[in-house]
Amino acid sequence: METYIVTIFAKPGHEGDVARFYRDMEPLMRQAKGYRGRRIFKARTGAMAAVKKIYSPEELARLHEPPHADPGIQFVMVEHWDSIDDRLQFSKGVAGARTKALIPHIQAGHSHEFYEEIALP
Repeated sequence: METYIVTIFAKPGHEGDVARFYRDMEPLMRQAKGYRGRRIFKARTGAMAAVKKIYSPEELARLHEPPHADPGIQFVMVEHWDSIDDRLQFSKGVAGARTKALIPHIQAGHSHEFYEEIALP
């Protein structure tokens, strides 16, 4: 089994469109050769409010990140496939034809890669 992980950032205000796009892809994926399933995660917003409650202003100042543009809401998809070739064929065919519908809703930066699990002791 192969694990394929995709991370993307939805443009601010477009997270519903991105979630809908991936939910709508599920029936097509279930028909794809070698597809074993996936889980989709959307980042929770507001976590920094909780962090600010437990750190002092001095500690927060040491952790300060430089200002940056709003990256939007992060999505992570973890897919399982029988083989890399099965996923690539799906990407080339069904997924590739639909990707244009997703582009207006996401930031330019994203990642996608096959991963191998590291055994824990």
